[in-house]
Amino acid sequence: MSGDTHPSGFRRILRRERRHIASRPSLAFMLAPMPLLIFLTLAAVFAPGLPRDLPVAVVDLDGSTLSRQLVRMVDGASDVAVTQQVPSLSEARQALIARDVYAILMIPPEMERNLFLEQSPEIVIFSNSQFLASGGAAARSMGTSVLTLAAGVSLRLLESNGVGPDRAMDLITPIPVQQSPLFNPSLDYIQFLLSAIIPTVMQIFICAAAVLSFSRERHSPGGLSNFLQQSGSAAQGIAGKLLPYTVLGTLVLLLGDVLLFTFFGADFRGNVLVFFLNGLLFILACQMLGALIAMFATSATGALGMMAVIVAPAFGFAGVSFPRFGMSGFAQAWGSIIPLTPYLELRTDQTLRGAPLQYSAPTMLWLFALLIVFTTLLWIMLHMRARAVTAGGET
Repeated sequence: MSGDTHPSGFRRILRRERRHIASRPSLAFMLAPMPLLIFLTLAAVFAPGLPRDLPVAVVDLDGSTLSRQLVRMVDGASDVAVTQQVPSLSEARQALIARDVYAILMIPPEMERNLFLEQSPEIVIFSNSQFLASGGAAARSMGTSVLTLAAGVSLRLLESNGVGPDRAMDLITPIPVQQSPLFNPSLDYIQFLLSAIIPTVMQIFICAAAVLSFSRERHSPGGLSNFLQQSGSAAQGIAGKLLPYTVLGTLVLLLGDVLLFTFFGADFRGNVLVFFLNGLLFILACQMLGALIAMFATSATGALGMMAVIVAPAFGFAGVSFPRFGMSGFAQAWGSIIPLTPYLELRTDQTLRGAPLQYSAPTMLWLFALLIVFTTLLWIMLHMRARAVTAGGET
């Protein structure tokens, strides 16, 4: 008879899984449209690339020409905007507590007079470090304006004392320092955060789909023994069940990357084949992890909860917002067994740094090792659970 009349176990499970997805619109929506909607929402948030016009307050206790010039310089910076000029520090502090501003610039009394007397007045910058990115950016911008003004005043004082312009510049900056940010010189948040958040979101959906798919088999009448009997082997069953989710996950991740690298102009300096293979290994490893979790939990709800505990903190352990070198051993170990960590490391190598393959190979091998370990454990658990069902140990 033909293969269509008696399909192999792989094709039988694949067709059954496709029918299951088609019969559940909510599941189909979770697999593709929802991740894309989340991607577009996040893209709209990070579209400017850099924070602009962060509100700051100024307390000008000097009221001189020089202090007003400093206020104009601060307000003229692209990343901050002077939204409040208040007469006292207490009022500015209230605005900071109320989150109306992210930072405060306090100009002391008689600043101009003290400067031209060659004294050192103290300009104070207060920032809200609870919001590390915004408060730090506002304080950094105001600090740059203050240093620029101070350098200009020092230059004028030296020239008024008969020092030549070139010599005055040498005295102001005896050791010039040139800062050259590498790999993300514009400090663009699209390169820094958006490129990492999208795979983080995808990991949750990919693992959840695998959890639901294998939980359904485990807790259905007949359980895993019927599943293995229909598929012919654990390998065919696993491949047939996960292939639709693999295809959909790959397409969504590719579409997100196409938008990221074309519409948003994110840098790509690496090897396309290595980048694609890294994404495929990431998706497969996430699927095997989700399916393995389903084998341990006693219910689909419990499996989803366990998956959330393991996968949801992945972004924090991946070393994007906080360096992995500064984490505890437990945090480093947790991050190492989550597929997102090696995936993001290699993704950064191939998009921003343009690292040669020999530098990316160990990371990819680790991701491949995670895939092999999760797959092997899943295969073992499938047979153990199926034998338990056959022996009457589970219902």
